[in-house]
Amino acid sequence: MDNLSKIKTFSRMFRMLISLFLFAVPVYYTLYWIFLNDLPSSFISVNIETGPAHAPLPPSLRLAGFAAGMFPLAALLFGMVNIRKLFLFYSQGNIFSFDHVQIFKKISRALLLWVFFSIVYASVNSVLFSLSNPPGERVLSIGIGSPEITVIVLAGIVSVIAWVMDEGRILAEDQKLTV
Repeated sequence: MDNLSKIKTFSRMFRMLISLFLFAVPVYYTLYWIFLNDLPSSFISVNIETGPAHAPLPPSLRLAGFAAGMFPLAALLFGMVNIRKLFLFYSQGNIFSFDHVQIFKKISRALLLWVFFSIVYASVNSVLFSLSNPPGERVLSIGIGSPEITVIVLAGIVSVIAWVMDEGRILAEDQKLTV
């Protein structure tokens, strides 16, 4: 089996895996907010910075948390859709093209959007989960940590890869036209 055949095979597998995630992630996210009050506090405290609220969240606050999470979820799904398209190109044997470069640029943007929206989402969650606390014990947490910095660096790397691939594509096109 040659390398291109291996690339096509693995790309089909990863495309199916990403397709599964495109379905599973929104379902998980929705179920998380629906059953939030029934989850063990250790599970909730892993997903938020401020720890669980002293009282169960009423439906209105769960809906607010769900709505606030739509933005990072949309950025994540946008990135996953583009990764899926990238693997579709690979499974078809299309390695260098203008569309290919554009997908890399979109993935880089999706990563940056995800970081921004995740910071806002974590801040909203800190307020929602501490809203039932007595005055003086409510929390507004805004922060950036190693995961966000890592994703920002990754977005930069993907952007540079897109730039290099675009230059390679231009050189390949110039070479085809040279007699």
